[in-house]
Amino acid sequence: MSDFKLKGNRIYLEMPPKNETKLEVDHATKEALQKEMLSKLSRLKIYAVGSTVVDEDFIVGAEVLVDPKVLTTAPVIDLSPEVSVLLVSVFDIIHVW
Repeated sequence: MSDFKLKGNRIYLEMPPKNETKLEVDHATKEALQKEMLSKLSRLKIYAVGSTVVDEDFIVGAEVLVDPKVLTTAPVIDLSPEVSVLLVSVFDIIHVW
């Protein structure tokens, strides 16, 4: 994990592995394809937990179900060249495994 501080009732979720393709697409198309892929996911791992999250179920590595509508609009944040995460609110998590 990088050296950062996630504030508030927010959670970073690990991005699923990307399917590399040899096709070149523009940035907007790439984002649209990424969001479509995310809408189909049902289990994502928590990468980091915000400073005000007190629920003991929300720990790094826990698998969660997030409201699918939220995933289509969740910002993708590049923490480093190798690490990208999704930013969601703790209130968008529906289920913890």
